[in-house]
Amino acid sequence: MKNVKIIRLQTGEDIIGDVSESQGLVSIKKPFTIIPMQAQPGKPVQLVLTPWMPYTDDRELSIDESKVITMATPKSDILKSYEHNVSEIITSKPGLITETTLPKL
Repeated sequence: MKNVKIIRLQTGEDIIGDVSESQGLVSIKKPFTIIPMQAQPGKPVQLVLTPWMPYTDDRELSIDESKVITMATPKSDILKSYEHNVSEIITSKPGLITETTLPKL
């Protein structure tokens, strides 16, 4: 992940993703919504990460920068959770793995 940020939108949504800015747009790769949840009163609040737009296969989405209130760097535990959610398992083709056939990361 290059530039993972938390973005707060005018709607109040908090979105985490790999962010870049260009020509009045904020582009977010692999965006997830951060949802605070409390199981019971008096219990600690836990954060749940869910795909921001789960009904699309697009890996990068753009938002007009006027809709963004602020951007911030996530805490390390939130960043680790995000990276865990977006990591992909690398599989190799069947057969003998040699130095020349190792998957590229």
